[in-house]
Amino acid sequence: MLIALALACKPDLLIADEPTTALDATLQREVLQLIATLVREDGMALLLVSHDLGLMSENVQRTMVMYGGTVVDSGPTASVFRRLAHPYTRGLFAARPRIGLPRGTRLPTIPGRVPELVDLPAGCPFADRCDRVTDACRAAPPPPVPVAGDDDHVARCIHLEAAA
Repeated sequence: MLIALALACKPDLLIADEPTTALDATLQREVLQLIATLVREDGMALLLVSHDLGLMSENVQRTMVMYGGTVVDSGPTASVFRRLAHPYTRGLFAARPRIGLPRGTRLPTIPGRVPELVDLPAGCPFADRCDRVTDACRAAPPPPVPVAGDDDHVARCIHLEAAA
């Protein structure tokens, strides 16, 4: 209902924040097909916010992975999903359920606690949870660094070469 109201206004940009949460698979597919059709026919831009990596891989051209209010990994979706440049991006992918895992298999988790947005560390917001953290990570926010193999894919990590 809310999606229909938003689309009736024919916006230039549709911000869809978890638009398929709590929908069954059939209804989810229908909503996404409707949004895709309207985007295509009306020339509307779409900003899709989701934790569902499968949904993102199939429905967006560019992906931005955010942690602590900071974009830590961004680029063409295929490149971001193939390269997994930032340690947080790797953690997200490792923690997703996969078909074929034996029953009872525990998914990996990212150790530590998510920082309070009002009390972020001075450096990388992911530093306290990262297995590659050094003093330099805590000193200043890392700049966006091009990811090898794709100039349009950047990540905010001073250890990108070590992650390769």
